[in-house]
Amino acid sequence: MTDPDKLIPYLNVDELPEHYQDAARAIGVEAMLKLCQSFPGVPLYFKNVDRILFPAKRAYVLEHFSGSNHRRLALDVNLPLATVYELLKADREEKQGWKQESLI
Repeated sequence: MTDPDKLIPYLNVDELPEHYQDAARAIGVEAMLKLCQSFPGVPLYFKNVDRILFPAKRAYVLEHFSGSNHRRLALDVNLPLATVYELLKADREEKQGWKQESLI
């Protein structure tokens, strides 16, 4: 099998199929080739980055909540203010549930 690394200098991005061109320009030719090698024949679908980052945004909000900085957190993680309130409420209810179970 040919080592793709040897061929990278000869690879012209404009000669690739269009969707590969987009990937190569976004992440680089080497990374695009690694994806192709790792997932041969597998169609890949990438969700919106906000959906992928939602668990991290939740963790950030919970860690940095001071009791009165709802708006600042919403701006920091680009979430609606109502979502920040919902995250905090769900976390509070989850913690209260654990406390009640430990009392039983």
